[in-house]
Amino acid sequence: MSKLLLFINTIKYLKWEQIYFRLVRKFIKPKVSEIYQGGKPQSSEAWIHQTLYNDKINNQMEASFLNHSKKLDLPADWNNEIYSKLWVYNLHYFEDLLSESALKKKEIHLQLLNHWVDDNPIGFGNGWEPYPTSLRIVNIIKAWLGGLELSEKFFRSVFTQASFLSNDLERHLLGNHYFVNLKALLFAGVIFENTRWKNIAENGLLTEISEQILDDGANFELSPMYHSMMIIDMLDMLNLIKAYPNKISRKLELMMEEHIPKMLSFMDAMAHPDGGTSFFNDSVNGIAPSKKTIESYAQKLGFKIIHHDSCENQIINNDHSGYICSSIAGNKLIFDASAVGPNYISGHAHADTLSFEFSIGLQRVFVNSGISEYGLSSMRYDQRKTRAHNTVEVDRKDSSQVWSSFRVANRAKIISRHFKKTSDCENVLQAAHNGYKSLFGGCVHSRKLILKEDSLVVSDTLEGAYREAISRFYFHPDLSVTLESNILRIRGSKFILISDLNDRLASVVDTFWYPEFGVKIPNKALQLNFRGSKLDMVFTWTYS
Repeated sequence: MSKLLLFINTIKYLKWEQIYFRLVRKFIKPKVSEIYQGGKPQSSEAWIHQTLYNDKINNQMEASFLNHSKKLDLPADWNNEIYSKLWVYNLHYFEDLLSESALKKKEIHLQLLNHWVDDNPIGFGNGWEPYPTSLRIVNIIKAWLGGLELSEKFFRSVFTQASFLSNDLERHLLGNHYFVNLKALLFAGVIFENTRWKNIAENGLLTEISEQILDDGANFELSPMYHSMMIIDMLDMLNLIKAYPNKISRKLELMMEEHIPKMLSFMDAMAHPDGGTSFFNDSVNGIAPSKKTIESYAQKLGFKIIHHDSCENQIINNDHSGYICSSIAGNKLIFDASAVGPNYISGHAHADTLSFEFSIGLQRVFVNSGISEYGLSSMRYDQRKTRAHNTVEVDRKDSSQVWSSFRVANRAKIISRHFKKTSDCENVLQAAHNGYKSLFGGCVHSRKLILKEDSLVVSDTLEGAYREAISRFYFHPDLSVTLESNILRIRGSKFILISDLNDRLASVVDTFWYPEFGVKIPNKALQLNFRGSKLDMVFTWTYS
């Protein structure tokens, strides 16, 4: 497909608002529109402080982000993209202010803040882009509320950043970027008693929370990782509202109290039994705070944590996001019967429709490939493609047309979706999508997953014309994988999984798993070629 057609099939999904503000940003530049009046803001003893991150900067000024470390050379490193632009963004976030050793590094943190203020003139460089500005404003204020003493110089800087941000909101992007812009203005508006910022934030959040958090609790971008990050955003804002009563409307507070329990429940449903996140769309470890940390924070704010017991025979139907989760005897299956995400913001979407992940007990078995970078590269492109996931690739095409780093043209649509428990203690999950169908032919992919205590059946059907199709199953790197005499054996720490591949065109290939940014771990994948319209795979296991 030509680049022009890809572009047309991408832009047609945008909101007019996004197009309008893209034009506005070309001709109207943001500026600081308020004057800092001085005086120290009033802290609140009711603020509940929560450590969120592992240490990112040590006492020797060595910074480690995205699994790349270097001794900081300031001011040069504020805009040194030698590792990646995202690495530089992380330097500007100041998440280390909320790290495990933050109390022991107050002098280092004040030194870094001083460097930032002196080295980053208004509106210049990566640090003044709205996303890092939003995260930094909130992290500095939270650190101050948690006990970090700030001078008037730093308050003046945060005020100036908030004023600039209020005129630089990412309404051309929307989604999680716009959400954190509004969160930052809420924090700054409350702390500095700026009515304009509070009004922008409150009015925007009342709309965005209703849209971005679905009725089953999922973040509408359908990434478990970004979902976890949004829970932190919601907990932070509720924490602020409770710490400064009567500063923000009760309506916004009630909305947060209503949505957070559903968000916590969805996070638990999408987690593996080991407590870690599942890798659908842009999701990996090491970016969002851990599930345990998020739940601890929620409990401090008065929320009750209720876990789904994977030892129970159950099906969790997240009907608004589309994900279906099933468990039996401690084993858990997570099935992507979802859209790629909201039509107008699909930058974090993968062509992973009808993929799944699966754990036996605490050990992951089938895993999607994950991501290791956000740059414009062939690796980023490959990690978003259908062939990087536990699903079926048809005619070497993607189920949804991912391209560039954050683009999607035509998208797969779920056209049927069913689930049921049977009397034989088995759970059946089914869905179909039309991503390979077109005006000129193609086919519909249907998948049925049947989970029992000791087996998993994966049944795929292609209805329509195609030339070739490949089903792939990616194995966690901790597993031993062998294929001998057409018998596939997967050995885990406490189980042996077997599949008879007689009469199958099958091979085991070397590949990679990307569980964190900057991390690449060798693993194995099973590839099976379709011979007809149907391919059934049966995996059985015994415990060792």
